[in-house]
Amino acid sequence: MLRDQGLPLFLWAEACNTVVYLQNKSPHRALGHMTPEEAFFGEKPDIGYLRIFGCITYSYIPKEKRTKLEPAAEKGIFVGYNETSKAFQIYILAQRKVVVRRDVKFEEDKAFRRSQELEYLDQPDPQQQLSQSQGSSW
Repeated sequence: MLRDQGLPLFLWAEACNTVVYLQNKSPHRALGHMTPEEAFFGEKPDIGYLRIFGCITYSYIPKEKRTKLEPAAEKGIFVGYNETSKAFQIYILAQRKVVVRRDVKFEEDKAFRRSQELEYLDQPDPQQQLSQSQGSSW
């Protein structure tokens, strides 16, 4: 996930927490294709709020925490979900720290395109595969 979005390696703990969070919301064969949350609580979890890891975010700064001339939002990177509230964990580039924010706008299109481009670049060239399988050495 970190490599896919070009994020620094020191965010590995947030990436691991996000993976575990998503696994708990995903169906498992061992549970009869139920999610762990569904097995524990008896109802399917809501997944409508899930976002692409590593996408650019703009989080709102309340009026009480800024002056009149300061920006109303700050740019960050989405790095996870808060376990105790309906909020998101955002890495703020300017402050170099992870904060918990609730009022967030996401730019998922850019992150999705970047992921697709990297996937395309990782695929082997069909011409090269063909020549290797035939044993020719042009």
